[in-house]
Amino acid sequence: MSLAQPPLSKNTDTRSSRKNGNALRRGKACINCRHLKIKCDGIKPICGPCSESAKDANCQYTDLPSRANRLQSDIEELLARIEVLETSNGSSRKNVPTQSSSVTSPSLSLSLSLDSPQSPQSSNLTQSIFSLDVDYSSSDSEPPVHERASLIDSFISRCATLAFFLNLETFRSSALLPLPLGDPQRPSPALLACVYLWGLRISSSPWKSAKGTTFLRRARRFIALEGVGAQNRTQVMHLIQAKILLIIYLVHGGQFLEAEFHGNGAISLVLSYGLHKINPTSDGVYDDPEGRLPPCTGPVDQAERINAFWSVFYIQRLLAVIVGSPSNSFGSLDSYLEIRTPLPMNTQNCGLEDTARTLYDFLHDTAPQRPETSSLGIYSKSAILLHRAAYLHKQIDTGDRHKISEECSRLEQIVLNFYSSLPEISYIKELEARSSPFPPFICSEKLSLMYAVVGCACVNIQSIFSSFGVVHEARKRLVDASRNVYASLELTYPGSHPLAGTLSRLTCEAIVRELNSVKAESSSASSWTGDVLDTARRVEEESQLVSTIIDGMGTMSILVTCCPLVGVY
Repeated sequence: MSLAQPPLSKNTDTRSSRKNGNALRRGKACINCRHLKIKCDGIKPICGPCSESAKDANCQYTDLPSRANRLQSDIEELLARIEVLETSNGSSRKNVPTQSSSVTSPSLSLSLSLDSPQSPQSSNLTQSIFSLDVDYSSSDSEPPVHERASLIDSFISRCATLAFFLNLETFRSSALLPLPLGDPQRPSPALLACVYLWGLRISSSPWKSAKGTTFLRRARRFIALEGVGAQNRTQVMHLIQAKILLIIYLVHGGQFLEAEFHGNGAISLVLSYGLHKINPTSDGVYDDPEGRLPPCTGPVDQAERINAFWSVFYIQRLLAVIVGSPSNSFGSLDSYLEIRTPLPMNTQNCGLEDTARTLYDFLHDTAPQRPETSSLGIYSKSAILLHRAAYLHKQIDTGDRHKISEECSRLEQIVLNFYSSLPEISYIKELEARSSPFPPFICSEKLSLMYAVVGCACVNIQSIFSSFGVVHEARKRLVDASRNVYASLELTYPGSHPLAGTLSRLTCEAIVRELNSVKAESSSASSWTGDVLDTARRVEEESQLVSTIIDGMGTMSILVTCCPLVGVY
């Protein structure tokens, strides 16, 4: 008796059709067959030639599917492996409750539903995500009720320095609702974990030493989980805000690699949801032709979206300067023409302030500016100017000197105009001293830091001019700008921002370069009879540069006690 033949699989049918003359189109072969120069049948996941060679891994094709499809394929493969493992070990685990099934399955089903926003899973997306944390139901998943308000208020007291773009009143009221963690009416668990993390750092809470590491771990986990399924407007905004808070926290701890990782994730979010192409209107509703997010519900919603983009942008720009890579640091948005979103707005007082001005306008308008009234606007513009100056400085040896000189001249005028538009530090301190229920729109410590950022941009510009031959005038302005940088850094908060270390380094490097240049000029002039006035001027310049270095070392000795990065330099 002949044995019945098993039915042909789908892959077998396809391979038969290939052999019967349906040739594979050019360029569709897998990478392995293309490398070995053999005929490929294009079967996925493993083609015929590769399956005959007992290859374990799936074939790779250049016409790759979308990211969502690839993720779904990986998830299906993982589900199959899990099922095999559970089946093989089922008898030994029959009466042992495990956490793996309760943790893995929801996350996989959640990922599988990403391509179908109308699916039942997506309607309960938040609950699905938040149920993944194995410690979620534990008693310490949140601080005690009496501690929550204290930690949140501690965070709010300094949130102006932490790129917090959400509406404070709405955030605080929803965070203190007597509802469980993960309820859609409260902020997302990732955002709350980051807020508690910062609250512990700022306050003197007894939880500080015991729970700081726990909330850092929880913040990382929640951000990773929510990044898989964030879809609606609230989830996206909260995820971006949580990433920003975590990035700044990591930078303060010197964990730059992880900070860059989360920075790239934040960039991907703002780009994928089109937050760089917002065209605002007076009613707070703007046109998003791709429908990536639902329409704005009003001016507050619109301002939060605008400020979400600029918060990510300015944090990433400063991070690029800190790690020393100011070029190619924002992907396709290095071309400022790609950014149509207007400059930042005040989310606490949402009128259409200067909504027509874009980044391109700011960098090409040398006319005097009106006084700045948005803290995020000050942070963003300061970071843009410093990043641009640092980028141009790196192009001195390789770029077109004429073009660099022209751009530096325009950038210098923009820096000076922006500097004059900043509020006086003494005025902000006076407002803070009044203990008004309505604090100033920017705190004096962060304003001092921004003065230092703008001053450092000016230092870089003058250093470029000096290297291009405009020596004596540039040196004088460089010395003045350097002294302003160090004077501003001395006014910053004792728990200084790690950016203080970078500003100190950039300024000190510029002064040392100029000092070496002066000494080289003096050495070459000593071999011939130079002009007496030139000699006297070089002596004076050297004296001023040395004096500035001494002042800078004094400032750095103060900052080193609270900013570890300063000690590196």
